[in-house]
Amino acid sequence: MRQAAVWKIGIGSVLVAASWLQVVVPGWVFAPPQQGIFGLPVLPVVVLGLSSALFAVGAILAGEGICGAFGGTSLWDLVVRDSLMALRLLACGVAAGLVLEIVAQWSGRLWYYPWWTTWFYLLVLLPGFALYWVFIVESYLAVKAVLDAVLRRRPAPRPVRPWPVGAVALAVFAALSISWYARRGFVFDVTGPSPAAPPFGYTVLAFTGVALLSGALVSAAAGRYWVPFAAILLAAAVVSVLFEVPNAVHWHWAYAHFPGPVLPDGLPPAVFLSWPMQYVVFLAVPSLFVPRLAAVFWQPPG
Repeated sequence: MRQAAVWKIGIGSVLVAASWLQVVVPGWVFAPPQQGIFGLPVLPVVVLGLSSALFAVGAILAGEGICGAFGGTSLWDLVVRDSLMALRLLACGVAAGLVLEIVAQWSGRLWYYPWWTTWFYLLVLLPGFALYWVFIVESYLAVKAVLDAVLRRRPAPRPVRPWPVGAVALAVFAALSISWYARRGFVFDVTGPSPAAPPFGYTVLAFTGVALLSGALVSAAAGRYWVPFAAILLAAAVVSVLFEVPNAVHWHWAYAHFPGPVLPDGLPPAVFLSWPMQYVVFLAVPSLFVPRLAAVFWQPPG
């Protein structure tokens, strides 16, 4: 294993571990009344935001190191080879993040940000999701690199184009959501739980439509190249536990309207089961616009 890869994995792991320090922050930091700026409680937002940033940067570094150790392609490798790729990646991250947020938060009401204000949300929305997208994708590429290294190579799958089905699914999602809110009214609120939300199945339908619109995931399945599916499940399982468990102490983000029971700490188990859908969206959206990313995400290494 290359020394640089070892250092990246080590430093990344330390940063991820450091992000868990939020669970031992004294309770008075989060207790009311809070000193705020235009309604924003500064101290809790800084503590929780720093924890999330440490986790994201740590996951990116560790993912880069694992990709390097196992001969996989990382996002940094793509940037080094193409000077314009960094801008494309940022655009992909923003686009994928907006798709996730519009479908699952604005429409689905599945989570909210109890410590934030609307103006702060709008301020950090785009850069925050760009960073979030990078660490999600790097974690996927890291697991994919390991699986590609240890499993038998398969030829690249032939492209399948189920985009008409995906377009229909998205159209049905839009029609159902518009109808639901036409009867009940729509209020834009990202800082608190809504009293009601559309059925969870609407979100699943939309994410399925996004995946089918890309076609890359279906192409991998048609070619019996199962590494991407296994990588999504494994990465989602590990990252969701490491990311969600400490968050359930002080709730940088909180959940509502997920189906099924809720754990004593307020975290629905369905959150963990839904994490693979997030990976699918974050991989499928860029695959629509950047063919080179689609090849890296969904095909065996060349």
